[in-house]
Amino acid sequence: MTSIEFADKLKSLAPSKESLSRLGVDDEFIKHYLNSYNLKRIKNEIAHIDPILNLINNHDVSNFDIGMINLNSADDVFETEKNIIVGSYDADMLAIDKITDEIVILDWENPDYVISRCSKDSETFLYAILEVAKINKEMFFDEGLSENQQAIKEKSMEIAGIAGDERYLNFYLTILGYSGE
Repeated sequence: MTSIEFADKLKSLAPSKESLSRLGVDDEFIKHYLNSYNLKRIKNEIAHIDPILNLINNHDVSNFDIGMINLNSADDVFETEKNIIVGSYDADMLAIDKITDEIVILDWENPDYVISRCSKDSETFLYAILEVAKINKEMFFDEGLSENQQAIKEKSMEIAGIAGDERYLNFYLTILGYSGE
């Protein structure tokens, strides 16, 4: 998946302003929520082999916020000995493992500690995040779905399959709010 395809698919998932207004949320929230789905192309035209780095270098990701996943701007991407830090998940770091290409969450205080494994590589991570965005949108409009632990578990298992395999299940259970059955 290219960065352009990802940005286009993400934008197509955005709910309408009217549907959000009907929920009674304020205009500032609506603006922020809709902006998180709209990654505007910037003129850098920096080609990068890694899809996440390509996305970061060629789109304004400053408003990206899907399931508490945020991406760094190109200027804020940095490398450690083992990882390329490309964003955050909650208060921890979202990274690309330089050896395995896996997408991982690293502890902010101890960057050598992998809290969670997210995906086998950047491309599958982008596909998985699109699925998270779809489900988050569904849960936003259907409170019953957000309380249906079995449905959340099934969706998490489906997304873990997209991300690679069951090694990634815990991350998607967490990001979708699974609290057990």
